[in-house]
Amino acid sequence: MLQYSNSLRYLELFFDELPHFSKNILEALREPMEDRHIRISRVNAKVTYDANFLFIAAMNPCPCGNQFSKSIACRCNDLEINRYRSRLSDPFLDRIDLYVQMHPTSAEDKSSYTSHQFHTKVRNAFAQQKKRGQKTLNGSLSDTELEKYCELNDEGNTIMDQAIGRFSLSFRAVSRVLKVARTIADIEGVEAIEKEHLMEALSYRKR
Repeated sequence: MLQYSNSLRYLELFFDELPHFSKNILEALREPMEDRHIRISRVNAKVTYDANFLFIAAMNPCPCGNQFSKSIACRCNDLEINRYRSRLSDPFLDRIDLYVQMHPTSAEDKSSYTSHQFHTKVRNAFAQQKKRGQKTLNGSLSDTELEKYCELNDEGNTIMDQAIGRFSLSFRAVSRVLKVARTIADIEGVEAIEKEHLMEALSYRKR
């Protein structure tokens, strides 16, 4: 599904049942997800198109979809689950900023914010990024801008070093963690990236 947003000027690309897409299609997304460009090469010409889109995907935890269910037994064995998840390569997954594991809802679940409250938080976060003098939003910061706007204190650097060793984070993954931590701090209305922002950003990484 493609949806165009006039206010933010990007495309939203949503893939449902992500592992069922062709591997060729998923691997072809790696470059535009990273560089925001699509390059088409032919014998006599090369053409580059802008591709500034927001990629969103959903998938079940296992082939039958009931692995986390409290009321329905999962019918999948470990081999089937591993085969299902292995359809997604690590280089492809490394280009996704946020991973959120959903659990079945119950009647007791309550929302922490109303839609209006959350909308206000997001707008304030955007305003804070502009006030800081950024030419792009956090997700599109260059390496140079990352050093300027996502500076960590000594405690943050220690946490990041430990995470790199524990989770074998690539340079790309570290950059994405910092961008997410920067955004969490902006949503909270805090200028400096603090320990809790970094820890929350790390919790959203692929496990």
